[in-house]
Amino acid sequence: MLGIRALKLLQEWGCCRRCIVIFLGERSDLLYGDMAVIDDTLKSAALKIKDESESENGVAEQGSETECGQEAPLQEGSEADGSRGEAQVSSEDSICDHMAKKQKCSVCITCLGLLQWGCSSDAVKLLSDAILSRGNDGDSFALALSFPVCLSLRVHRVWTLLLQALPNFPDKGRIDHVGTVKEVWKNIVGAEIEVAIKRKFMSKKYLDFILNVNSTHSRDMIECEIMETLCSAMFAVRRQQHRKYSNTVFTKQAIETAMKKVSDEEFLKACPEPPCVPDEAIVFQSLQCQQTSIYMAGRYNKYSRELPQTPWLVEGERKMETSVQELICESLLGAVKADDVKFSSSGREDVDVRCLGTGRPFVVEFINPCRTKFTRSEMKELQAAINSNTKLVALRDLQVVDRKDVKILKEGEEEKTKAYCALCIARDGYDPKVLDRLSGLTELTLNQKTPIRVLHRRCLATRQKMIHKMIASPVDDYFFKLHLTTQAGTYIKEFVHGDLGRTTPNLGSLLGVEVDIIALDVENVALNWPPRCDD
Repeated sequence: MLGIRALKLLQEWGCCRRCIVIFLGERSDLLYGDMAVIDDTLKSAALKIKDESESENGVAEQGSETECGQEAPLQEGSEADGSRGEAQVSSEDSICDHMAKKQKCSVCITCLGLLQWGCSSDAVKLLSDAILSRGNDGDSFALALSFPVCLSLRVHRVWTLLLQALPNFPDKGRIDHVGTVKEVWKNIVGAEIEVAIKRKFMSKKYLDFILNVNSTHSRDMIECEIMETLCSAMFAVRRQQHRKYSNTVFTKQAIETAMKKVSDEEFLKACPEPPCVPDEAIVFQSLQCQQTSIYMAGRYNKYSRELPQTPWLVEGERKMETSVQELICESLLGAVKADDVKFSSSGREDVDVRCLGTGRPFVVEFINPCRTKFTRSEMKELQAAINSNTKLVALRDLQVVDRKDVKILKEGEEEKTKAYCALCIARDGYDPKVLDRLSGLTELTLNQKTPIRVLHRRCLATRQKMIHKMIASPVDDYFFKLHLTTQAGTYIKEFVHGDLGRTTPNLGSLLGVEVDIIALDVENVALNWPPRCDD
């Protein structure tokens, strides 16, 4: 039978049992079974594959069935002498029993031991310990695997030889062969890890917690060199691009592209023999736990005029001792135990500007966190701890939010309005009656060139901004307070002093006196997010 002949060839070349089952086209859950199941599946899968010349009722070739109609034991070549010999095992031994004995010391020529040692109890323990050592609080996990580039090359090589030897052998499983190897490994190992760590293995797409397994093989790059011979022009170009391919020109994508360009006939001329039996199995070079980010949002008040929103560094030198971001994130990071954080807010105030009222909305993304579950009571405790540790900032409405809701923070930046209070000075004095002019000005359009103070980090442009309303109240003969509500992104300081005429109209031109700003407070950021917490 065609399937029996294929099985014998693959066995003689040095394929493991699971790989042979994959070559024979099996794609069911039987691939994930133990060796007893694999042995049964191996036999049934081989017997299903028949040549067109074979009868439809399943009568096999000469010698494939006994005279009484029962299936004869399958046979394979003996490798006791270390060669790919042609000697046959005795009829009383099954092919699968013989393969089991042989594979205790032989590494599979196609999966490189991934479906052998890679599925062993030692491998399962290694992977289980990697997950547990992370200290993650999740209930589920998934696996992601990257394997040596030469694994794909070896599979391709065996397929070309198999189809050369057996032209009628069905090749529908050739396209997804490598992907099937990966899925088989994940489902076998995932089920074992699930038992070991008491967490559910997610075989389908799952992004919350993934163990990324990067596997390598000692002969990986050496075996890929044959593709440079077959596709010399392609790899010559890649070798000239030193920066782009500084690590290696033999990337997975490059090898797959090259294999598509080379016909089976050309490939067989360069590789007329099966791949050699590896001296060693695949190894797990690195194990990395990847937990999806969690997001905490809230609103902060800033009470200091000597506190930047984010760390202020100039040419690597710190200008201020701390920042809003650090005061908030350092405490939260200790609770979440993440690798890193990203702080974002709805706009930002200058270092010398206070943020009062209900505060400024912010969100913190915790990258690869260990802890992802927090009760409302725990969030209150975190907020209280930050508020008690400093008088520079205060938090409110601290809560865990979904990633999809974070976009509200950025979408509202251009649409929201802000309310300010500016303490202004007219150095030559002013008539209190001129302040009344301001209350009658609504929806005032400003033309603001990029301020001189930020030209070093923002491009030169003229931006139109809107002042929705304003009202001024005198403090004494020189000072007065200006309350105004503006479009987000309006430069308030420049509106007050004019920025050497770069903002028009400005407060000085509206009042007819020279004006400067002494202090500025943000009194309200009109963005109704995150939701207010009842406590």
